[in-house]
Amino acid sequence: MQRVAMVVLSHYPNDPRVRREAEALARNHIGVDIICMRGPGEERVTTWGPITAYRVLKSRNKESLLAYLLISVQFTLLSFLVLQRLSLRNKYQLVQVHNMPDYLVLACLWKKLRGIPVILDLHDLMVELFDARWSARKARILSPLVRFVEKWSCRFANHLITTSVGFRDCLTRRGVNPEKITLVLNSADNRIFQRQERAFARIDREATILYHGTVAPRFGLHVAIKAVGLLQKQLPGSRFHIYGEYDPGYRSELECLVHAEGLEKHVVLGAYQSLKEMVRIIRAADIGLVPYLSDPFMDIALSTKLFEYVAMGLPVVASRLPSATSIFSDACVRYFAPGNARDLADQIHYVCTHPEWGTRSTECASSAYEAISWPVMEERYVNLVQRAVEQK
Repeated sequence: MQRVAMVVLSHYPNDPRVRREAEALARNHIGVDIICMRGPGEERVTTWGPITAYRVLKSRNKESLLAYLLISVQFTLLSFLVLQRLSLRNKYQLVQVHNMPDYLVLACLWKKLRGIPVILDLHDLMVELFDARWSARKARILSPLVRFVEKWSCRFANHLITTSVGFRDCLTRRGVNPEKITLVLNSADNRIFQRQERAFARIDREATILYHGTVAPRFGLHVAIKAVGLLQKQLPGSRFHIYGEYDPGYRSELECLVHAEGLEKHVVLGAYQSLKEMVRIIRAADIGLVPYLSDPFMDIALSTKLFEYVAMGLPVVASRLPSATSIFSDACVRYFAPGNARDLADQIHYVCTHPEWGTRSTECASSAYEAISWPVMEERYVNLVQRAVEQK
Protein backbone atom coordinates (compact mmCIF):
# COMPACT_ATOMS: atom_id res chain seq x y z
CA MET A 1 0.00 0.00 0.00
CA GLN A 2 1.23 3.48 -0.82
CA ARG A 3 1.65 5.71 2.21
CA VAL A 4 1.76 9.47 2.72
CA ALA A 5 2.50 11.65 5.74
CA MET A 6 0.59 14.72 6.84
CA VAL A 7 1.74 17.48 9.21
CA VAL A 8 -0.85 19.78 10.82
CA LEU A 9 -0.79 22.14 13.81
CA SER A 10 -4.25 20.97 14.79
CA HIS A 11 -6.11 17.94 16.14
CA TYR A 12 -7.05 14.73 14.42
CA PRO A 13 -9.78 13.62 13.90
CA ASN A 14 -11.32 16.92 15.07
CA ASP A 15 -9.97 18.96 12.14
CA PRO A 16 -12.68 18.35 9.52
CA ARG A 17 -10.59 19.16 6.45
CA VAL A 18 -7.70 16.92 7.46
CA ARG A 19 -10.15 14.16 8.33
CA ARG A 20 -11.97 14.40 4.98
CA GLU A 21 -8.73 14.26 3.03
CA ALA A 22 -7.20 11.44 5.07
CA GLU A 23 -10.34 9.32 4.76
CA ALA A 24 -10.49 10.05 1.02
CA LEU A 25 -6.97 8.68 0.61
CA ALA A 26 -7.77 5.66 2.78
CA ARG A 27 -10.79 4.84 0.61
CA ASN A 28 -8.41 4.83 -2.35
CA HIS A 29 -5.98 2.40 -0.68
CA ILE A 30 -3.43 5.01 0.41
CA GLY A 31 -2.27 4.86 4.02
CA VAL A 32 -1.87 8.10 6.00
CA ASP A 33 0.29 8.99 9.00
CA ILE A 34 -0.75 12.30 10.59
CA ILE A 35 1.62 14.26 12.83
CA CYS A 36 -0.58 16.59 14.88
CA MET A 37 -1.35 18.14 18.27
CA ARG A 38 -2.49 16.27 21.37
CA GLY A 39 -5.68 17.34 23.11
CA PRO A 40 -6.87 16.50 26.65
CA GLY A 41 -7.51 12.78 27.07
CA GLU A 42 -6.05 11.84 23.69
CA GLU A 43 -3.53 9.04 23.27
CA ARG A 44 -0.13 9.75 21.77
CA VAL A 45 -0.80 7.31 18.95
CA THR A 46 -4.21 6.24 17.62
CA THR A 47 -4.94 4.10 14.57
CA TRP A 48 -8.08 3.82 12.44
CA GLY A 49 -7.35 1.17 9.83
CA PRO A 50 -4.85 2.68 7.35
CA ILE A 51 -4.84 6.05 9.17
CA THR A 52 -2.60 6.69 12.20
CA ALA A 53 -2.35 9.90 14.23
CA TYR A 54 0.91 10.70 16.01
CA ARG A 55 0.27 13.45 18.55
CA VAL A 56 3.58 15.11 19.33
CA LEU A 57 2.73 18.18 21.41
CA LYS A 58 0.10 18.97 24.01
CA SER A 59 -2.32 21.77 23.19
CA ARG A 60 -1.73 25.15 24.78
CA ASN A 61 -3.24 28.62 24.46
CA LYS A 62 -2.22 30.20 21.12
CA GLU A 63 -4.23 33.40 21.44
CA SER A 64 -1.29 35.82 21.62
CA LEU A 65 1.09 36.25 18.71
CA LEU A 66 4.13 35.34 20.82
CA ALA A 67 2.49 32.17 22.16
CA TYR A 68 1.50 31.16 18.65
CA LEU A 69 5.05 31.63 17.36
CA LEU A 70 6.58 29.62 20.22
CA ILE A 71 4.17 26.72 19.85
CA SER A 72 4.35 26.62 16.06
CA VAL A 73 8.16 26.66 16.00
CA GLN A 74 8.31 23.92 18.65
CA PHE A 75 5.78 21.84 16.74
CA THR A 76 7.71 22.29 13.47
CA LEU A 77 10.93 21.00 15.07
CA LEU A 78 9.19 18.05 16.74
CA SER A 79 7.41 17.18 13.50
CA PHE A 80 10.72 17.19 11.64
CA LEU A 81 12.18 14.70 14.13
CA VAL A 82 9.10 12.48 14.24
CA LEU A 83 8.85 12.44 10.46
CA GLN A 84 12.46 11.21 10.22
CA ARG A 85 11.81 8.49 12.81
CA LEU A 86 8.64 7.31 11.08
CA SER A 87 10.44 7.28 7.74
CA LEU A 88 12.74 4.54 9.02
CA ARG A 89 9.85 2.05 8.80
CA ASN A 90 7.44 3.76 6.38
CA LYS A 91 8.52 4.64 2.87
CA TYR A 92 6.45 7.76 2.24
CA GLN A 93 5.61 8.59 -1.36
CA LEU A 94 4.48 12.12 -0.46
CA VAL A 95 4.24 14.57 2.44
CA GLN A 96 1.31 16.98 2.79
CA VAL A 97 1.62 19.99 5.09
CA HIS A 98 -1.51 21.80 6.26
CA ASN A 99 -1.01 25.45 7.13
CA MET A 100 -1.14 27.53 9.34
CA PRO A 101 1.70 28.40 9.62
CA ASP A 102 3.23 28.20 6.15
CA TYR A 103 6.69 27.44 7.56
CA LEU A 104 5.50 24.02 8.70
CA VAL A 105 6.93 22.90 5.34
CA LEU A 106 10.33 23.01 7.07
CA ALA A 107 9.29 19.80 8.86
CA CYS A 108 9.70 17.94 5.56
CA LEU A 109 12.93 19.66 4.43
CA TRP A 110 14.89 16.39 4.44
CA LYS A 111 12.14 14.56 2.55
CA LYS A 112 12.14 17.30 -0.09
CA LEU A 113 15.91 17.01 -0.47
CA ARG A 114 15.45 13.26 -0.97
CA GLY A 115 13.08 13.89 -3.88
CA ILE A 116 9.79 13.22 -2.07
CA PRO A 117 7.03 15.54 -3.38
CA VAL A 118 5.54 18.06 -0.93
CA ILE A 119 1.99 19.41 -1.06
CA LEU A 120 1.20 22.57 0.91
CA ASP A 121 -2.50 22.72 1.74
CA LEU A 122 -3.30 26.38 2.39
CA HIS A 123 -6.38 26.27 4.60
CA ASP A 124 -5.96 30.02 5.12
CA LEU A 125 -3.72 32.74 3.70
CA MET A 126 -1.35 33.95 6.41
CA VAL A 127 -0.81 37.36 4.79
CA GLU A 128 -4.47 38.40 4.86
CA LEU A 129 -5.22 36.70 8.17
CA PHE A 130 -2.22 38.28 9.89
CA ASP A 131 -3.17 41.75 8.72
CA ALA A 132 -6.78 41.23 9.84
CA ARG A 133 -6.14 39.53 13.17
CA TRP A 134 -3.28 41.37 14.80
CA SER A 135 -2.71 45.05 15.49
CA ALA A 136 -1.73 47.52 12.80
CA ARG A 137 1.66 48.14 14.43
CA LYS A 138 2.53 44.44 14.56
CA ALA A 139 1.31 44.05 11.02
CA ARG A 140 3.51 46.90 9.78
CA ILE A 141 6.58 45.41 11.45
CA LEU A 142 6.06 41.73 10.65
CA SER A 143 3.94 41.79 7.50
CA PRO A 144 6.99 41.77 5.15
CA LEU A 145 8.30 38.68 6.95
CA VAL A 146 4.91 36.95 6.69
CA ARG A 147 4.84 37.69 2.96
CA PHE A 148 8.37 36.36 2.52
CA VAL A 149 7.53 33.14 4.37
CA GLU A 150 4.45 32.59 2.22
CA LYS A 151 6.40 33.22 -0.98
CA TRP A 152 9.24 30.90 0.04
CA SER A 153 6.88 28.16 1.27
CA CYS A 154 4.90 28.22 -1.97
CA ARG A 155 8.11 27.90 -3.96
CA PHE A 156 9.35 25.10 -1.71
CA ALA A 157 6.22 22.97 -2.21
CA ASN A 158 5.78 20.96 -5.39
CA HIS A 159 2.02 21.52 -5.39
CA LEU A 160 -0.39 23.87 -3.61
CA ILE A 161 -3.97 23.31 -2.54
CA THR A 162 -6.22 26.14 -1.43
CA THR A 163 -9.79 26.48 -0.27
CA SER A 164 -11.40 29.37 -2.15
CA VAL A 165 -11.28 31.16 -5.47
CA GLY A 166 -10.37 34.33 -3.57
CA PHE A 167 -7.37 32.64 -1.99
CA ARG A 168 -6.24 31.30 -5.36
CA ASP A 169 -6.55 34.72 -6.97
CA CYS A 170 -4.49 36.34 -4.20
CA LEU A 171 -1.72 33.78 -4.66
CA THR A 172 -1.59 34.23 -8.42
CA ARG A 173 -1.47 38.03 -8.02
CA ARG A 174 1.56 37.49 -5.76
CA GLY A 175 3.34 35.57 -8.49
CA VAL A 176 2.42 31.93 -7.86
CA ASN A 177 1.98 29.93 -11.05
CA PRO A 178 -1.77 29.16 -11.28
CA GLU A 179 -0.97 25.73 -12.75
CA LYS A 180 0.66 24.86 -9.43
CA ILE A 181 -2.58 25.50 -7.49
CA THR A 182 -5.46 23.04 -7.08
CA LEU A 183 -8.73 24.35 -5.66
CA VAL A 184 -10.26 21.95 -3.10
CA LEU A 185 -13.13 23.67 -1.30
CA ASN A 186 -14.07 22.90 2.30
CA SER A 187 -17.22 21.11 1.16
CA ALA A 188 -19.22 19.15 3.71
CA ASP A 189 -18.62 15.42 3.94
CA ASN A 190 -21.74 13.98 2.31
CA ARG A 191 -21.36 10.76 4.30
CA ILE A 192 -21.95 12.75 7.49
CA PHE A 193 -23.97 15.84 6.51
CA GLN A 194 -26.86 14.29 4.60
CA ARG A 195 -29.80 16.29 3.27
CA GLN A 196 -32.91 16.28 5.43
CA GLU A 197 -36.28 16.98 3.85
CA ARG A 198 -38.00 19.67 5.88
CA ALA A 199 -41.62 20.76 6.11
CA PHE A 200 -41.37 24.54 6.43
CA ALA A 201 -43.99 26.36 8.48
CA ARG A 202 -44.34 29.96 9.65
CA ILE A 203 -42.57 30.73 12.95
CA ASP A 204 -44.13 33.52 14.99
CA ARG A 205 -42.53 33.01 18.38
CA GLU A 206 -39.63 30.66 19.06
CA ALA A 207 -36.93 30.20 16.43
CA THR A 208 -33.82 28.08 16.96
CA ILE A 209 -30.81 29.78 15.39
CA LEU A 210 -27.47 28.00 15.08
CA TYR A 211 -23.78 28.80 14.66
CA HIS A 212 -20.97 26.26 15.01
CA GLY A 213 -17.24 26.40 14.40
CA THR A 214 -14.45 28.70 15.52
CA VAL A 215 -15.62 31.45 17.87
CA ALA A 216 -13.40 34.52 17.42
CA PRO A 217 -14.09 38.24 16.84
CA ARG A 218 -13.82 38.09 13.03
CA PHE A 219 -16.72 35.60 12.93
CA GLY A 220 -19.15 38.26 14.19
CA LEU A 221 -20.87 36.42 17.05
CA HIS A 222 -21.21 39.64 19.05
CA VAL A 223 -23.24 41.09 16.18
CA ALA A 224 -25.41 37.97 16.13
CA ILE A 225 -26.08 38.20 19.86
CA LYS A 226 -27.19 41.81 19.50
CA ALA A 227 -29.48 40.74 16.66
CA VAL A 228 -31.02 38.06 18.87
CA GLY A 229 -31.80 40.78 21.43
CA LEU A 230 -33.52 42.88 18.77
CA LEU A 231 -35.39 39.83 17.54
CA GLN A 232 -37.13 39.22 20.86
CA LYS A 233 -39.75 41.89 20.06
CA GLN A 234 -40.75 40.04 16.87
CA LEU A 235 -40.00 36.42 17.82
CA PRO A 236 -40.14 36.19 21.62
CA GLY A 237 -38.48 33.11 23.01
CA SER A 238 -36.05 32.67 20.14
CA ARG A 239 -32.75 31.05 21.09
CA PHE A 240 -29.28 31.31 19.58
CA HIS A 241 -27.02 28.28 20.02
CA ILE A 242 -23.25 28.64 19.58
CA TYR A 243 -21.03 25.53 19.54
CA GLY A 244 -17.30 25.53 18.93
CA GLU A 245 -13.80 26.31 20.09
CA TYR A 246 -13.53 29.79 21.63
CA ASP A 247 -10.77 32.36 21.72
CA PRO A 248 -10.58 32.69 25.54
CA GLY A 249 -10.75 36.49 25.63
CA TYR A 250 -13.61 36.59 23.15
CA ARG A 251 -15.69 34.12 25.13
CA SER A 252 -15.49 36.46 28.13
CA GLU A 253 -16.59 39.34 25.89
CA LEU A 254 -19.59 37.34 24.66
CA GLU A 255 -20.56 36.34 28.20
CA CYS A 256 -20.53 40.00 29.26
CA LEU A 257 -22.61 40.96 26.23
CA VAL A 258 -25.18 38.26 26.93
CA HIS A 259 -25.50 39.50 30.51
CA ALA A 260 -25.68 43.17 29.47
CA GLU A 261 -28.44 42.42 26.94
CA GLY A 262 -30.35 40.24 29.41
CA LEU A 263 -30.20 37.25 27.06
CA GLU A 264 -29.11 34.52 29.48
CA LYS A 265 -32.18 32.46 28.55
CA HIS A 266 -31.81 33.10 24.83
CA VAL A 267 -28.11 32.51 24.06
CA VAL A 268 -26.34 29.19 24.62
CA LEU A 269 -22.53 29.34 24.61
CA GLY A 270 -21.97 25.65 24.01
CA ALA A 271 -18.75 23.66 23.76
CA TYR A 272 -17.23 21.93 20.74
CA GLN A 273 -19.35 19.00 19.59
CA SER A 274 -18.50 15.84 17.67
CA LEU A 275 -19.55 15.62 14.02
CA LYS A 276 -22.24 13.09 14.93
CA GLU A 277 -23.68 15.40 17.57
CA MET A 278 -23.51 18.42 15.25
CA VAL A 279 -25.62 16.59 12.68
CA ARG A 280 -28.29 16.08 15.33
CA ILE A 281 -28.09 19.75 16.36
CA ILE A 282 -28.36 21.00 12.76
CA ARG A 283 -31.42 18.82 12.19
CA ALA A 284 -33.13 20.45 15.18
CA ALA A 285 -32.35 24.05 14.11
CA ASP A 286 -34.55 26.41 12.10
CA ILE A 287 -31.81 28.65 10.66
CA GLY A 288 -28.07 28.33 10.15
CA LEU A 289 -26.18 31.57 10.74
CA VAL A 290 -22.89 32.74 9.16
CA PRO A 291 -22.39 36.26 10.62
CA TYR A 292 -18.80 36.92 9.47
CA LEU A 293 -17.42 40.46 9.59
CA SER A 294 -15.93 42.05 6.49
CA ASP A 295 -12.16 42.43 6.28
CA PRO A 296 -9.48 41.56 3.70
CA PHE A 297 -9.34 37.97 4.95
CA MET A 298 -13.01 37.19 5.61
CA ASP A 299 -14.05 38.68 2.26
CA ILE A 300 -12.21 35.86 0.46
CA ALA A 301 -12.58 33.01 2.99
CA LEU A 302 -15.30 30.41 2.42
CA SER A 303 -17.32 29.12 5.36
CA THR A 304 -17.32 25.36 5.98
CA LYS A 305 -20.44 25.69 8.11
CA LEU A 306 -22.25 27.35 5.19
CA PHE A 307 -21.65 24.20 3.14
CA GLU A 308 -22.76 21.97 6.02
CA TYR A 309 -26.03 23.86 6.48
CA VAL A 310 -26.73 23.77 2.74
CA ALA A 311 -25.86 20.07 2.51
CA MET A 312 -28.44 19.30 5.21
CA GLY A 313 -31.18 21.50 3.73
CA LEU A 314 -31.11 24.14 6.48
CA PRO A 315 -32.06 27.74 5.50
CA VAL A 316 -29.09 30.10 5.85
CA VAL A 317 -28.73 33.74 6.83
CA ALA A 318 -25.23 35.00 6.08
CA SER A 319 -23.12 38.15 5.77
CA ARG A 320 -23.02 39.50 2.25
CA LEU A 321 -19.37 38.76 1.50
CA PRO A 322 -17.87 38.16 -1.96
CA SER A 323 -16.73 34.64 -1.08
CA ALA A 324 -20.31 33.48 -0.34
CA THR A 325 -22.13 35.42 -3.06
CA SER A 326 -19.77 34.02 -5.70
CA ILE A 327 -21.32 30.59 -5.06
CA PHE A 328 -24.81 31.17 -3.66
CA SER A 329 -27.15 33.80 -5.11
CA ASP A 330 -29.76 35.81 -3.19
CA ALA A 331 -32.26 33.10 -4.12
CA CYS A 332 -30.22 30.56 -2.12
CA VAL A 333 -29.16 32.51 0.99
CA ARG A 334 -30.71 35.42 2.89
CA TYR A 335 -27.88 37.97 3.06
CA PHE A 336 -27.42 40.88 5.46
CA ALA A 337 -24.94 43.76 5.66
CA PRO A 338 -21.85 42.57 7.59
CA GLY A 339 -21.75 43.93 11.12
CA ASN A 340 -25.35 45.25 11.00
CA ALA A 341 -27.35 43.67 13.85
CA ARG A 342 -30.62 45.32 12.79
CA ASP A 343 -30.36 43.98 9.25
CA LEU A 344 -29.45 40.53 10.57
CA ALA A 345 -32.51 40.48 12.85
CA ASP A 346 -34.72 41.53 9.95
CA GLN A 347 -33.43 38.76 7.69
CA ILE A 348 -33.91 36.12 10.39
CA HIS A 349 -37.46 37.37 10.90
CA TYR A 350 -38.10 37.21 7.15
CA VAL A 351 -36.98 33.58 6.93
CA CYS A 352 -39.15 32.63 9.91
CA THR A 353 -42.28 34.30 8.53
CA HIS A 354 -41.90 33.25 4.88
CA PRO A 355 -41.81 29.44 4.86
CA GLU A 356 -42.20 29.37 1.08
CA TRP A 357 -38.82 31.12 0.84
CA GLY A 358 -37.28 28.36 2.97
CA THR A 359 -38.50 25.73 0.52
CA ARG A 360 -37.27 27.60 -2.55
CA SER A 361 -33.95 28.69 -1.06
CA THR A 362 -32.89 25.24 0.14
CA GLU A 363 -33.68 23.74 -3.28
CA CYS A 364 -31.74 26.54 -4.99
CA ALA A 365 -28.77 26.19 -2.62
CA SER A 366 -28.70 22.41 -3.03
CA SER A 367 -28.60 22.78 -6.81
CA ALA A 368 -25.75 25.33 -6.67
CA TYR A 369 -23.85 23.18 -4.19
CA GLU A 370 -23.94 20.02 -6.30
CA ALA A 371 -21.09 21.14 -8.55
CA ILE A 372 -18.78 21.77 -5.57
CA SER A 373 -19.92 18.98 -3.24
CA TRP A 374 -17.38 16.80 -1.46
CA PRO A 375 -17.51 13.87 -3.93
CA VAL A 376 -16.37 16.33 -6.64
CA MET A 377 -13.66 17.80 -4.40
CA GLU A 378 -12.57 14.35 -3.19
CA GLU A 379 -11.97 13.11 -6.72
CA ARG A 380 -9.99 16.27 -7.53
CA TYR A 381 -7.87 15.89 -4.38
CA VAL A 382 -7.14 12.18 -4.76
CA ASN A 383 -6.20 12.65 -8.42
CA LEU A 384 -3.71 15.36 -7.41
CA VAL A 385 -2.06 13.11 -4.82
CA GLN A 386 -1.85 10.19 -7.22
CA ARG A 387 -0.36 12.35 -9.99
CA ALA A 388 2.19 13.82 -7.59
CA VAL A 389 3.29 10.35 -6.46
CA GLU A 390 3.56 9.08 -10.05
CA GLN A 391 5.63 12.09 -11.17
CA LYS A 392 8.22 11.96 -8.39
